[in-house]
Amino acid sequence: MSASEPRPRALVAIVIYKCFTVGLLICVAIGLFLTSKKYDSLFTFAEEYMMTGKREIIKAGLTQVISVSTTKMQLGALVAAIYAIVNGIEAIGLWQQKAWATILVVGIVGLTIPVEIYEIIEKASIVKFAVFAINLAMFVYLLGHALEVRKKHRKK
Repeated sequence: MSASEPRPRALVAIVIYKCFTVGLLICVAIGLFLTSKKYDSLFTFAEEYMMTGKREIIKAGLTQVISVSTTKMQLGALVAAIYAIVNGIEAIGLWQQKAWATILVVGIVGLTIPVEIYEIIEKASIVKFAVFAINLAMFVYLLGHALEVRKKHRKK
């Protein structure tokens, strides 16, 4: 690609999506890490608040949070942080239109598609379906793009 040639809109959209994902994963990692550090305070708060019998939704949410061990929260924070880094690397590589980035995204997204299909079958939701649709579109576009670039290189 020459310097004057604009990036394809689909590629720009994928990079924006990846950057959004990075931001979301960083927030999740920070939230889990901070929650794990304040676990005892959260547990005490939940115990006191749940005794009043108010707001069943909050009770249910806090019960879910306090039922997770601090080790699992810290592990979740670490996994989210690592996945944020991988997504950031993918976004930078795609923005610079590096072949390795396309292969990395196609590989990772390709591996997650069967899992996403299983999750939709088990418990469908609009969010799960939307994420699946975005990932499938990204996979198809980048796979086609990679094959097109490979075909051009073979002709040279």
